[in-house]
Amino acid sequence: MPPTTPTVPLSTGQQALWLAHRLAPDSAAYTIVLPVRLCGPLDSDALAAAVRTVAARHPLLRSVFAEADGDRRGEPCRIVLDEPAPDVLTVRELPDAGDAEVRALVRTCAEETFRIGERPPFRVTLLRRDAQDAVLVIAAHHIISDYASHHLILRELLAAHREFADGNGPEPVVGPDVYDEQVTAERRLLASARGARSAAYWRKVRTGAPPAELPADRPRPQTQGFRGATHELPLPTATVGRLTETAKALDVTLFAVLLGVFQATLYRHSGQPDALVGCPMSARAALGAGRRMDGVVGYFVNTVPMRGSFRPGDRIRDVVRAVQRQLVQGLMHAGHPGSQPAGAPDGRTAPFRTAVTLIATDRTEPRLGPVGAGGEGTPRPYAGLSVARIGVPQQEGQFDLMLRIEQSGDALDAVFSYDTDLFEAGTIARFAQRYARLIDRAVDDPDAAVDAISLVDRTDLAELLAMGSGTV
Repeated sequence: MPPTTPTVPLSTGQQALWLAHRLAPDSAAYTIVLPVRLCGPLDSDALAAAVRTVAARHPLLRSVFAEADGDRRGEPCRIVLDEPAPDVLTVRELPDAGDAEVRALVRTCAEETFRIGERPPFRVTLLRRDAQDAVLVIAAHHIISDYASHHLILRELLAAHREFADGNGPEPVVGPDVYDEQVTAERRLLASARGARSAAYWRKVRTGAPPAELPADRPRPQTQGFRGATHELPLPTATVGRLTETAKALDVTLFAVLLGVFQATLYRHSGQPDALVGCPMSARAALGAGRRMDGVVGYFVNTVPMRGSFRPGDRIRDVVRAVQRQLVQGLMHAGHPGSQPAGAPDGRTAPFRTAVTLIATDRTEPRLGPVGAGGEGTPRPYAGLSVARIGVPQQEGQFDLMLRIEQSGDALDAVFSYDTDLFEAGTIARFAQRYARLIDRAVDDPDAAVDAISLVDRTDLAELLAMGSGTV
């Protein structure tokens, strides 16, 4: 398949992801996966046609990444293929598979790596038990997609599947490379007076503050391995309701409370009074392209620095309100890729060692809702099928520690992904419990001093004291 456009430039974020892939090509740390259970009349031929249609519509889904030739030799670039790969959809028949086996195969799909220089890093897998019961797994490298883009892909796939199954499917049309306009707008911003102001703002935020880090269990490897694991902590519904009330009382967003408490938890563990946490923000509308980018699949994320500064006697309300001010100011500069330092500490690709992001799972179509205790969400009707989200660990090892807060209605799940080269599972589990404990204190008493909050409950404290006295 010859390329349509030999050398399409990458955005700054894509360049960083390309470098991360070069450093660890066998890692799945930057693979985004959206698995859903589909129940109802599923036509595999119609689905195959739908996948080809969607991949043709979005150039990034049929792009490979390489080094440019000529004057830009060595610079990473994107090559757009004329048509999608013929085997972008894989169907596996599993007539006798139980739920545990299917979920294990979903995890395998999430762990499969991409060769982004050889073929488009996009694949769709259908794990089918019978004609009425299957799991659809959409996987892509982060360099071509983000969370919102994955939901867009799912929405278009299910809509096109229904049209093809009804005999009304559209002819695949090669879509224009609209994402390239985003890259052009970013470069225009970088060369502008507005871009200079944004660059100055982010320099001010970063200056003098090191990356926040959780004390590790093992020495940091010289080279980042991009290996990780996940710990999940669903927050009780009652706690979520109280969090919402606290945010309103403090005149801040819910995310400002969650991020501020995370920074406070890190501070209590590390003792760093002034440190940076990464906060992924959407740049989809930040560069002035407006609604033209709404229906575009691509990488629209800038991870911006949020500075946590702590002084003796600081109250939780002080911390949370400081976070809210930073979020408001940061949104004004979210489109500027200079939010990230040019180089990472100790040569690692990530400019931050910890990060926090909020994902609202019920604000995009189809509205999938939260994943339940059994690892699967509540089925909801969409495009003639019943659709339910399946939870699967993913994007592990990008950072020392990343907190992904998944919100759906009155449900909040705190998902901690961490670097297994640095941390034992027990360390992250204890950190998560202490984060939950500080959340409880934040909603009980926002005037509590951060330094004065106990990180252990009475039972844990009694056990620790008993160990110290040799009585256990």
